Amino acid sequence: MTKKESYFKFWWRSSNEHGVHSPFIFNLLMKGLYPKDSRWNGMSVKNAFVARIEAYYAPKTVGVYGDYISSLSNTIDFKTISGQCDMIGIGKGESLPDLTKVYAAMHNDSILVIDRRVEVASVEAYWQEIVNDDRFTATIDFYYFGVAFVRTEQLKQHFVLRMSSMLFH
Repeated sequence: MTKKESYFKFWWRSSNEHGVHSPFIFNLLMKGLYPKDSRWNGMSVKNAFVARIEAYYAPKTVGVYGDYISSLSNTIDFKTISGQCDMIGIGKGESLPDLTKVYAAMHNDSILVIDRRVEVASVEAYWQEIVNDDRFTATIDFYYFGVAFVRTEQLKQHFVLRMSSMLFH
């Protein structure tokens, strides 16, 4: 399937805030990703997405794996983490971390972001493992990024959402 066909298929299946019935995910969209804010002017859409996620959650510890690029200065190499992180960012690399280690490094308010901007079969397969893993209770497919949570108060749900045009203002 070509990139255009893949994106069209995604667009057809995806929704925006009107298709979300989880207050937690709705708040992420409406307070974190969709509001207009001059801080994001001049940033590429995809970099603005990462910066908005990081600004909304304000993680104290960010574990970084592969070529994931964070806009924050408090990043640490995920391979050296012995405790839990507020946020984990994973990009393509020589290998991908074991999901059991990723899950163990997350707490109820942690966020996992998978950078899927470069189409790599191993990253896509890894993302599908996360979506299908019952330990990750909320997963969001934003096409270029995958976002996952382990919230105990949330039933298992998978969302396919567009990065709204409001994100680009």
